[in-house]
Amino acid sequence: MDLEEKVESTINFIVDISEELDPTIPWELGFSGGKDSTTVLSLLIESMKRGARIPKLYVVYSDTLLEHPTLRKETLEALNSLKEFDNIEPVRLTPREDFITMMVERGYPAPNHRFRWCMARLKIRPMQEFMRKLGNFVQVSGVRRSESAERAKNIKHYGKMEKIVKIGNPIIMPILDWTTEDVFNFLKIRKRWDGKDFSYLLELYEVKEEDSCGCALSSDVRFGCWVCTVVKIDKMPTNPILKWAKQRILEISRDPRMRNYDKEGRPRSLNEKGRREIAKIFLEVAEKYPEALGYNIDELKEKLKKIIDEKNQLIKIVQQ
Repeated sequence: MDLEEKVESTINFIVDISEELDPTIPWELGFSGGKDSTTVLSLLIESMKRGARIPKLYVVYSDTLLEHPTLRKETLEALNSLKEFDNIEPVRLTPREDFITMMVERGYPAPNHRFRWCMARLKIRPMQEFMRKLGNFVQVSGVRRSESAERAKNIKHYGKMEKIVKIGNPIIMPILDWTTEDVFNFLKIRKRWDGKDFSYLLELYEVKEEDSCGCALSSDVRFGCWVCTVVKIDKMPTNPILKWAKQRILEISRDPRMRNYDKEGRPRSLNEKGRREIAKIFLEVAEKYPEALGYNIDELKEKLKKIIDEKNQLIKIVQQ
């Protein structure tokens, strides 16, 4: 099946499945702005134009405030462009407990595989709260079987390799059988719902053309928070100051002198010095590359300076 056939098949699948489901409940798509969720959103919009019975589509972006700055900017612009559709509602979720506050005020060390506290607070909880408010809805996912061996294993276990799972709220996976090349080739030849081309995504993913067949190929780039200290091999293209900041945050969190300890001598939260050093790092990012922070920059700088000054004063009192 060539790409155009696959596109038509996917659109027909969405239209057909919409006729089987309750026409009164809304649909929801988790939208990161990346290649897969953008492709799915494009296909959903085309399906709606062709008569898919989707009464309301919520396009939900979980903004950690620390996403890759270029992708975050483009994603917010894409969300804003959806306002022209009467039955599509763009939603931007932000965390109640943000990453910087958790580190500099509550003393959380940099996340790691054993203590990945960031995912629950920045991504999962905001989305769960929104879904609880929706109640009954159809969830649309951009998951693909070929994305990774682990993903394929999970899909086979939970979804039985089918494009729709009807357990509780239905989950639809329209591009389950698409390859990475399919996705990039789709973005190469199609335009966004507002007429903009997808060159910004192709550039971000470092897509190149293979001379022999003209297929779209890319390096193994994944996007997420630039401050992520959990990923083992970081292939995400970022500004040097962000790489420096992430490395320093990790070093400070691992430094025994920057931690508090329990009665058994196990490291716990960052101590006063550790929190102050983390605040200095984020302050430097705010001053040199504010686009990397989704915060109100003036308020954030004031907050960080206050924390640094308070910690300095405390140290002086202790030393006296």
